[in-house]
Amino acid sequence: MSERAELVLVPGLNNTHAVFDGVVQALPGGVHAHAVDNPALETVDDIARQLLAGLPDRFWLAGFSFGGYVALAMLAAAPARVQGIALLCTTPFADSPAAAASRQAALQAVADGRYFELIESQAAKAFHPDSLADPALMAQRRRMVRDYGPERFAAHVKATRARADRADLLDGQCPTLVLSASHDALYTPAFTASWANAIAGATHTVIEGAGHLAPMEKPVAVATALGRWMGLRA
Repeated sequence: MSERAELVLVPGLNNTHAVFDGVVQALPGGVHAHAVDNPALETVDDIARQLLAGLPDRFWLAGFSFGGYVALAMLAAAPARVQGIALLCTTPFADSPAAAASRQAALQAVADGRYFELIESQAAKAFHPDSLADPALMAQRRRMVRDYGPERFAAHVKATRARADRADLLDGQCPTLVLSASHDALYTPAFTASWANAIAGATHTVIEGAGHLAPMEKPVAVATALGRWMGLRA
C-alpha cells in the first residue's frame, strides 16, 4: 500500500458529501478522503463517469446506499483503478418490480411539490430511535436535504430505477467490505449477509445501534471498519 491511502466516499439518496463529515474526521491517519457529491444525472453510469474524471488514478472506493449503486458502476467502468470496494447499507441488485413502482410515487411527490414533506416522513424509517431523539443530528439531516434538493432527488430516483444488477462484479478480486446496520429497515443485516457471505474473502460488519443512516449515526464505528478494510488502524 502507498504511504497515503486515497479513499473515495460516495453518498446516498438525499445525501450530500456532508453525510460523511463525522466519518472523515474519525478516519485513521494516512487516509486522504474524497467525499464527493453525486451530480444530478439520470443514470448511475453517467454519474460514475463524471466522478471518475476528477479522482486519483487509484483509490479505495466506498459507496453508501445509492452511492453503492454508483460505486459499482465506477468499478464496472474502471476496475483497474479500484483498490478495494466497500458497500455500506446498500445492495448490488437491480430494483424489484415493487421497488420500481415505488420510485414512480416518489417522482410524483416531487412533481407535486411535496419533496421536503416526503423526506421528513421517511425519517422514522431512516434512523435508529435514539438518533430520532437527537435534535442536532436531525437538524444536520434537514440542512443536508435542503442542500441536496428536489431536482437532484428526481434525477437519482430515475437512476436508481434504471440501474443494472451488478452482483457479478463482487468476485473477491479486490478487498471487499460489506457493512450493514443493526436497525436498518431498508437493507437488514440478514438480507445483507445473504449475499455478502457469498463473496470470496469479503468482510461483513454490522454497525450496532444505527439505522440506515449509519455514517451519520455512528461515524466512528464506520470509520473504524473502513480503516480495517484498508489495512490501517483507527
